[in-house]
Amino acid sequence: MEANSSRRILIADNDPHLVEDIARELRRCNRFEIHTCATGQAVHDALQAAPFDLIIVDSHLPDANGLSLIQEAQTRSPDTVTILMSTIGVTDLPTLAGNSAHHRLEKPFAVAELVNVVDSIFPAEPARLPRDTPLVLKVVLGGDANVGKTSLIQRYCTGAFDPARAMTIGVDFHLYDIQIEEMPVRLVVWDLGGQERFSFARRAFYRGTKAVALIFDVSNRTSFYNLMRWWREAREYLHEAPVLLLANKADLPRQISSEEARQIAQAWNVPFFESSCATGVGVKEFFEALALHAWRYTFNKMPSETGK
Repeated sequence: MEANSSRRILIADNDPHLVEDIARELRRCNRFEIHTCATGQAVHDALQAAPFDLIIVDSHLPDANGLSLIQEAQTRSPDTVTILMSTIGVTDLPTLAGNSAHHRLEKPFAVAELVNVVDSIFPAEPARLPRDTPLVLKVVLGGDANVGKTSLIQRYCTGAFDPARAMTIGVDFHLYDIQIEEMPVRLVVWDLGGQERFSFARRAFYRGTKAVALIFDVSNRTSFYNLMRWWREAREYLHEAPVLLLANKADLPRQISSEEARQIAQAWNVPFFESSCATGVGVKEFFEALALHAWRYTFNKMPSETGK
């Protein structure tokens, strides 16, 4: 066990080589306290001793089911973030994610992929970054299911639009390397599942967020009405982080006018944007603004008027 670290991480797998590979890479960050286990009983004992910020556990240990251990960890500490390692097929993902795990990695995976996930959950402070290392800025997209959050990310990343895109199960994330004022930045965009059954996952993943975008579908009035619930949730967990409002699917017949949406943005004193994943209009501008607000918030450079 390592001392004087800011985050406590538990890694549990019956493969000692995998555990050591993960632990070795995370130790290089010099900001984590690493605890390793090979059995469910060892995990249980560790959880009884003290809470962890992050649990990385295999779905099947010799004497325990990984999901039951995740549930135990979250019962003891609701803010614990959990990653499930599993060889189970992708078709079982909804059941797994809808149960307890915040994130799932299917074996075999590159350890660097897992490190990216951990870095996106617990970004390093800017002052602790080596020269030329990108600053990790975590942002989240919130809003009801089917408002187009995943399609927005796909459009921004690839320039393409897939109308048959599957819904997000629980939580998903994507990485983008950009430059802000000549500083290398790694934008980590977390796509929060809008279904109510995934609300347990959203709580933990607001932590460390530098900006939030609340998104609604202009052709769906219910998604607009539900913005208030998303606003309260974001402000409950992030009291000061900037919030942006996005009206998506602007190419469809509207149930919500631009003026009606702007009134909400003005009441909340937040920037307002419109976009269409189908045409690409407004997508790039929205993500650039989201990244800039996150960067400004990180360095306490927010303008006096939030909308600028």
